[in-house]
Amino acid sequence: MTKDDDNRKSPDQLNQAFFEHNSGKVTDRHLDRIIEKAIEIKDKVKNIPSLHKLLKDVQLCLELIRDYRSGAYKDIAPWAIAAVVFGLLYLVNPVELIPDVIPVVGYMDDVAVLALILKLVKTELEKYAAWRKTLAEYEDTFSGLSDRD
Repeated sequence: MTKDDDNRKSPDQLNQAFFEHNSGKVTDRHLDRIIEKAIEIKDKVKNIPSLHKLLKDVQLCLELIRDYRSGAYKDIAPWAIAAVVFGLLYLVNPVELIPDVIPVVGYMDDVAVLALILKLVKTELEKYAAWRKTLAEYEDTFSGLSDRD
C-alpha cells in the first residue's frame, strides 16, 4: 500500500485501521476496568446533555464488554472491541484532551470520541443486539417450557 492509497481512504477506514493495528493491546484488565466503572460511565453519559441520546448505545456497549469478557459473545472483530474499549475508557479517563472541569467545552471531546466510536462500530453493535434479542427469545421460550413441568 502506498501513501497515495492511505490518502484515498475514508476517515472511517483510517479509524478502523488504527483500531486493527492496536487491537492486540486490549487486555482483560481493560475489560475488567470498564466493567468496574460501568456505573461511572453511565452516570457521566446521563450528566452530559449532548450524550443523553447515546445512553442506549453506551448501555449496549457495556453489555457487549460484559458478554465478551465472560466468553458468552465472541463474534466480533477484534478492532471493534478495541474501539469500544477505547471509547468507554476515554469517558472515565482523568487525562483528556479537554479537561471536563472547563464548563461546556470540557465535554466536547467526550462527545466527539463517543460519537466517532459508535459510528465506527455501528454494524458490530447491531449484530450484537440481534444476538442478544435471539438469546432473550430463546430464554423466554425455554423458561415457558420448563414452567409447565
